[in-house]
Amino acid sequence: MPFRSFVTFSCVALGLLIVHLAVPFAAQAQVLSGAAYCDLMSQFCREEVIHDEDFCLAFVADAVPDIMPTGTLGDTSGNTLGCRMQYALVAEAAEIAGDESARIDACAKASFTGGETCGDFCENYCDLAIQTCNGVNNAAYAGSPLFMSGGIPSRSDCESSCAAYPEAVLSGVSQSDQLFGYGDTVQCRIHHLQAAVVEGQDNANSYGLHCGHASPAADHDLCSDVAEPNVINYCVFALRHCDGANALFPGFFAHADCVNFMNTVVSDGDYTEDGFTSFTDTATNSVGCLNNRIMLAAVDANLYCGEGDWDSANWQPFGDAVCVESVGVTSSVRGGRIGLGVLLLCVGLVALGLGTNVVRRVL
Repeated sequence: MPFRSFVTFSCVALGLLIVHLAVPFAAQAQVLSGAAYCDLMSQFCREEVIHDEDFCLAFVADAVPDIMPTGTLGDTSGNTLGCRMQYALVAEAAEIAGDESARIDACAKASFTGGETCGDFCENYCDLAIQTCNGVNNAAYAGSPLFMSGGIPSRSDCESSCAAYPEAVLSGVSQSDQLFGYGDTVQCRIHHLQAAVVEGQDNANSYGLHCGHASPAADHDLCSDVAEPNVINYCVFALRHCDGANALFPGFFAHADCVNFMNTVVSDGDYTEDGFTSFTDTATNSVGCLNNRIMLAAVDANLYCGEGDWDSANWQPFGDAVCVESVGVTSSVRGGRIGLGVLLLCVGLVALGLGTNVVRRVL
């Protein structure tokens, strides 16, 4: 190749490479897929996929196209994957531009719940409930059916019930409005239907449990304004998001081990089981405060695992844990917690010798 042609070719190639590197990711990712959507959400809308990216991938894989239509990337409304990915791309552009307000707004619309844009709340709720929680559209479902009339799923019954659901999420909780899985709201019910889809039909007990949480009668379900914060939810987030240097429990702990241990911590008196509004606590020794802090570990484990530490020996000012009682920590209490920790370690080492715990997946 003549030298001049070589130089020309090299310059053109270099120019194309520079243009390619300069084009924002959003312009290069115009492929509508569940994987592309979940990747965008995990990078730019972390607060809206607070479980993890695997949860997002599992939901999309099972929901599209029967529950959530695929749609197109041109969608700006309607309960479609395309609408959600469109706003996820807007969120990416907003972050690149440094516009946090625009990013948050776009992420709400891109969320599973749709943010009242990619389908309104009742559209999303009824699409999920009608397709999952009955034995007609879901032959594997053996629980109590939701919204059946004359033996068939009834959209009108669902929409009538949904119209009465409140939409005001408890102010001050650490999860977004789309994901708070407690309280008498439509968002809570949608969240549990999403969890049912992720659990899958083969896991019938959990599937039916989440369908029950999503039912209109909320008196005894999690979607109730009398539902108390619990150690079950705390353990889900503590085990899933706090590992390595951020670990709050031994690595061999299964969810049941964590729950049993945390129940002893509560009964030991370090934490109180206050009512529903304690989900907003950020500086009291309540199970609500532990939940408030630990649910943010999915967003920033390095910061919030420490803040949500259960161990009273690490209460501020002795550590990063913020869920502290109003009086100082006595040396006897702190020593008791250290002793319990040593005992726990010994029990764990024995357990390792006897067998391996099977980790239950709890959503």
